[in-house]
Amino acid sequence: MTKDELDSYLLQLACVAQRHPPHSQERQIALTKLIHSIVRFGNLWYPSKSQFFSNVQDIYNEARQELFLYICQNIDKYNPERGTVLVWVNVLLERRFFKDTLRKNLSHSSVTKMTLTDLDNLALPEESKDLTEIVKECIESDPEDIFKNEYMEQCPQATFQALAMLRMSGKSWKEISAEFEMKVPTVSSFYYRCLKKLSPKLKEYCENQVY
Repeated sequence: MTKDELDSYLLQLACVAQRHPPHSQERQIALTKLIHSIVRFGNLWYPSKSQFFSNVQDIYNEARQELFLYICQNIDKYNPERGTVLVWVNVLLERRFFKDTLRKNLSHSSVTKMTLTDLDNLALPEESKDLTEIVKECIESDPEDIFKNEYMEQCPQATFQALAMLRMSGKSWKEISAEFEMKVPTVSSFYYRCLKKLSPKLKEYCENQVY
């Protein structure tokens, strides 16, 4: 199975699961196939050699089980517009469940070779960067000048690129609209229209960065 075929198959299973209510037989079957396929065919993230210490395998296995439980309980949180199923899964495994499990073990003093500071300073492989960081880099670099060329006629400096960067820096719509001296619904509606329009291109950029 090629990577594209696997991505398509996992997306199909995730969408089937999302279409059926929790605890339904159809949803459970789709989730079982999804987890089985991820384990069998997926290239799941694994700690680099620089992160090896005495019980890393036990911690990794525990984190993986927590991940699979989360997927089964929260498959509705997967958004295909933000990346493939495997990107979603690997980001969760590396940035959330492995770290959480490691911290839990550290708190029980079962690991003594690594501190929490060391954990935060771990060198992350390029392909596993946080999705938000990848999206931010794509919008900021704007190699085809697509994002800066979408702007509000009544306020040309209010480009999609500018609005997106402000949103990702944590600014509220109230703060952003005040900065451009416009009403909140006017600015936010423009932003979401652009986001819908530009999502395919943004997804393409992000996938190129991830892979």
